[in-house]
Amino acid sequence: MKRFLVLFVAIMMLVAGCSKPSESAKNTEPSQTSDPNAAEQKISEKPIEVSWFFMANTPYTGDEEIFKTIQKYTNIKIKPISVARADYTQKLNTMLASGSLPDLITLARDNADRYGPQGAFLDLTPYMDAGKLDNYKAIMEKYPPAMDLTRSPNGKFYGAPRIYDVPYRVDEVLLGRTDIFAKNNLSTKFETFDDLYNTLVQLKKLYPDSYPYFVRWGTNHLIANQAYFRGTSTSFYLDQDGKKYLFGPESQAYKDTLVYLKKLYSEGLINPNFATITDDEWDELLATNKGLVTIDYPQAGDEIVKRMGSKIPEGFEFTAMLQPAYNNKRVGTAVLSGYFSSYKVISNQTKYKDELVNFLNWLYSPQGTDAMQFGIEGESYQKNSDGTVKFLKDFQTPATPNGSIKNSGLNDQSLFGVVNQAAINTFELNGAAMKKSVAFLEENHAFGKAVFDAKFSDTNEKKEYTDLKTAIDTYVEEASVNVIIGKQSIDKWDSEVIPQVKKLGSDRALELINKAYDETFKK
Repeated sequence: MKRFLVLFVAIMMLVAGCSKPSESAKNTEPSQTSDPNAAEQKISEKPIEVSWFFMANTPYTGDEEIFKTIQKYTNIKIKPISVARADYTQKLNTMLASGSLPDLITLARDNADRYGPQGAFLDLTPYMDAGKLDNYKAIMEKYPPAMDLTRSPNGKFYGAPRIYDVPYRVDEVLLGRTDIFAKNNLSTKFETFDDLYNTLVQLKKLYPDSYPYFVRWGTNHLIANQAYFRGTSTSFYLDQDGKKYLFGPESQAYKDTLVYLKKLYSEGLINPNFATITDDEWDELLATNKGLVTIDYPQAGDEIVKRMGSKIPEGFEFTAMLQPAYNNKRVGTAVLSGYFSSYKVISNQTKYKDELVNFLNWLYSPQGTDAMQFGIEGESYQKNSDGTVKFLKDFQTPATPNGSIKNSGLNDQSLFGVVNQAAINTFELNGAAMKKSVAFLEENHAFGKAVFDAKFSDTNEKKEYTDLKTAIDTYVEEASVNVIIGKQSIDKWDSEVIPQVKKLGSDRALELINKAYDETFKK
């Protein structure tokens, strides 16, 4: 495989243009010569250029509206290193291992907690203490437990998390081709999972070439969402009533999930390539009446129209339906509010520590929040007297799917720091499908509440838990698939699978995660 040569070339290509280590790399104390809060002062006193590594399925060049906006307001020119979802994890790991980092990186909390204390990322704590991150601190304190969850195990802050400054932002929901449901007088409100199954059977008769229930993003996405609406999980999860972590696959609800999915699979009601299906294949099923019901993001109904264009059938509608109850209890759809564990971190190698700290703080300011969502006020957009936003350029949005500017970078979750209600209204509640979905879910009281997971303060315990969980999750997923496709009987789940899970350390993992939860939320 010529592994060494390939790795070397990959690293060199990935970090081209990234900042190199300098004599100032070890200096993590905030400069005393600049005041980022001074009136009319630029975030950077002089024009600078920095590199930013993040995930984006559509490549960026640096000429998009978002980067023009950042430069206009901050004096900082961004050189984007945008990586597709499929390649992101591998390239991020390769980059972190190389030791040569771009100036800014968007990554998950676990990476910030792991590599920050090792010296890879700038410690933001002294800047907070010096008042240089007042906007950042204010919004974090507005949404407890954001501060506790962002603080790394060594007590320091390395990342700036994404914040949803809204009561709730809709996550994944039960979606269906509601135009087809209406045409065939099928109910979109399911009282039980049997109701859903019977409807899928009817759809299969109406559309014999279809997989009435179709999913993307792999096996876990298939099982986890079905398990969620039964009040359980594919792994360790927080029981909201008992405020304690449990292990989902031990529950009857999880076994019922597998039996249900096996029935769908054996009767041709679910796409057999659920583990490997690509987004393009998923789009094709949906646009050709071969995929009819799923659990996904509600804006998918608007986004598919943008992606597939003329392939979309006349009268097409893909909107929310009411999730079934399990044992007479209906679990609310997942929502986001406040803290979210996607971070922006600053490389300790950058020459522009103070400027990028100012930039992070700006992201959390009212101006920065609006800029990252809408662009340059008066040039990209204007605010109406009722608080709504009117774009002055022909951006493609859910409300304007035929807009000529297709990749503006506005409202990109890898880039913004805060999403506010105006942004939700503009980008998510403005599409016809999204509007209808949210209205339907509100009318049927289908929303749940934001849930925050435990955070470890002990790095050794965190590593132990992560290692145990990885081994257990891998084994459980393989065993679950074997049940779904008929290779293993559910009758052997308690006698064979769960004992093996115990041997892999599930009891110890539960002990660790519950200890972390108590330390995080019951101090």
